[in-house]
Amino acid sequence: MQGIYTEDQRIKLIDKEYKRITKGVKGLGERATLEKLYREAAFMAVTLDETRQIINRDGITEVYQNGANQTGLKKSAAVEVYDKMVNTYAKVVGQISREQPQGDQADPAAELMAFVRQGQR
Repeated sequence: MQGIYTEDQRIKLIDKEYKRITKGVKGLGERATLEKLYREAAFMAVTLDETRQIINRDGITEVYQNGANQTGLKKSAAVEVYDKMVNTYAKVVGQISREQPQGDQADPAAELMAFVRQGQR
């Protein structure tokens, strides 16, 4: 499975996503756990986007061969990665939502839904 982004592109996209999701958050330096969750969410958002592009390019199934006579189709590796990571992303977004200081305006659940809908275009 070949990626879509170069390492430099991936780093820039993760940084951009981190800045987007932390926009307006105050006192982040005082909350190391929350800051780490934001970084993980940014990484997963970019990785999920890239994985979605790979799925669109390569499809949802791939051929497997076990031995000389057993072949068939199975869920692609990209679909496996996407499936597991989107669930983890939802958990991280939920944790961010619970940890969010009261005054912050960001709605992580809405962010997750916007991200999921983005792939349906």
